[in-house]
Amino acid sequence: MKIVGIHTGHNATACLFADGRIEAIVSEERFSRNKNDSGFPGRAVQWLFDNYSLDANAIDRIAIAGLLTGMEIGEWEEGPWEIFAAQVSRIVPARLMTSNALVAPYLRLRAGGKQRLEGAAERLSRFRVPQDKIDLVEHHSCHAHAAYWLDPGRRPEPTLVVTLDNTGDGRCGTIHVADGEGGFTRLHEMQSLRSLGMMYTAVTRYLGMKAVEDEYKVMGMAPYAKPERAEAVYRILRGHMDLTPDELDFANLTGLGESAYVKRFRSELAKFRFDAVCAGVQMLVEDLVLRYLKAWSRKTGIRKLVVGGGVFMNVKMNMLINESPDFDDVFFLPSCGDESNAAGAALESAWQIHREAGERFDPAPLGPLYLGPEFSNEDCEAALRGNDGRLRWEKSPDLEAETAKALAEGRIVGRMRGRMEFGARSLGNRSIMARADSLNTVHRINRAIKMRDFWMPFAPSVLAARQSDYVINPKGSPAHYMILGFRSTPLAVEELIAGLHPFDRTCRPQLVEPEWNPHYHHLLEVYESLTGSGGILNTSFNLHGEPVVCTPEDAISTYLRSDLDLLTLEDYLVWDPKRIDRDAGSRSGVASSQTESAAMAEETGNAVA
Repeated sequence: MKIVGIHTGHNATACLFADGRIEAIVSEERFSRNKNDSGFPGRAVQWLFDNYSLDANAIDRIAIAGLLTGMEIGEWEEGPWEIFAAQVSRIVPARLMTSNALVAPYLRLRAGGKQRLEGAAERLSRFRVPQDKIDLVEHHSCHAHAAYWLDPGRRPEPTLVVTLDNTGDGRCGTIHVADGEGGFTRLHEMQSLRSLGMMYTAVTRYLGMKAVEDEYKVMGMAPYAKPERAEAVYRILRGHMDLTPDELDFANLTGLGESAYVKRFRSELAKFRFDAVCAGVQMLVEDLVLRYLKAWSRKTGIRKLVVGGGVFMNVKMNMLINESPDFDDVFFLPSCGDESNAAGAALESAWQIHREAGERFDPAPLGPLYLGPEFSNEDCEAALRGNDGRLRWEKSPDLEAETAKALAEGRIVGRMRGRMEFGARSLGNRSIMARADSLNTVHRINRAIKMRDFWMPFAPSVLAARQSDYVINPKGSPAHYMILGFRSTPLAVEELIAGLHPFDRTCRPQLVEPEWNPHYHHLLEVYESLTGSGGILNTSFNLHGEPVVCTPEDAISTYLRSDLDLLTLEDYLVWDPKRIDRDAGSRSGVASSQTESAAMAEETGNAVA
């Protein structure tokens, strides 16, 4: 069986499900170089067809995530239809709220399902895919099926499947129960105006940041606030959004949408500092989501939980869920925003095919996320020869050992090796790496390479065998994808300080197993032998505002426009002789400049004060 899954919205993505597993998944932004590119992911689909020699005859189905076209609820200014829908949503089930007859004026739908199918068929016509092979899959079904079927801990027992996001197909969340024998039942769904994710996005907009992109910055700033100021903001926001008395549903108490929230916040939150607002909304999300999950666990009697949807990109909230004694086991789908719906659409479609045939569906769980394009040494050399002559390069018999030595000496290295990772986190194959034991590293990366906001934390890659040295993980929860936060140990503060949150010292690690990424694991082992530390700082290989690099050309361009010391491309070590004198040794990025440390401390203090 071969199914191509496609998500056409924010961060458009294409996926190939073949022979019972996700074989490939890649977002359009990596090819177009337009961050979070939306629309039909034509380049990503083309790559799947080319790389896997697909044709219309070889494909069983094309699964498109989403039933509706047009703008979603939160993107419209408040007007008569918004006010009407807010009131109706309290008494009308979500399945009726999403019918064209009721909400077409509200959602400003351009077309219904038939037209969406025809539009997809037109987009796919160059691949000669007939329309009868195209399915539309409801948005939150995609989230749910991706989270459940990709869970490495999936067992033949009931599982609570929860989705929460900003909005999709007129809904912001669902509760399903998977019975462990192939059955999948939706127990509950929430209409989009009850969206906690929408409120979080509204706060992001109110603070002058980019909606549906910079929410992670709100989460990153939250720990800096004074508790009493955060509590005051929390109480204001809870006056807008709360749980129902039985805690089984969200309640939009004032009936506002995203734009109306922003307008209201300009008066309600005007006296509060940036950090207090961030902390207040983070406190609200942590409180409401955790209570909601506990209530549904009690109602169903199910203590095994899997979650998907963009709200669960919040790693600090995930940490609290994971620590809760109310759940025996929780799987947080990595990169669980809408980009994962390409996989969810393919999995739901495959599940339906098996059900219709009376067959058991048992796909392979998620493993390593290295599911994108890869390039040969010959590709890399051709790209290097195409540069303007500024670069030097040499092939290394053990590039990982040489890279580890450079890191130990304080160099900052951009690494491109093997298949590109899927999703929001770089996991070693498209990464910028550095020593993690000095805050000078953070300062230099922020100033000269990433240009990130000062308060934003980095994360470490850590040898899986050393996790107990650095993170407190009493449940032994898997942490391969940087989707889960942990409290850190005193040794982590000493050896991984640059990869921890600067204020609360929490850690969002990638635990590296030798079977998952042998080259990267070898690099970390050599680094450990040189320094004694089992982890390094790992951040995505890109400049601020750009997607993660995909091709050798992308990597070279990013290197030339940044202040990286070295670049590694497959087996090639690459450097600019104006930056690095290979004979004289490295400029050091370790702890040599007291001036830089003082400057960073002053900058941080002034910004938070």
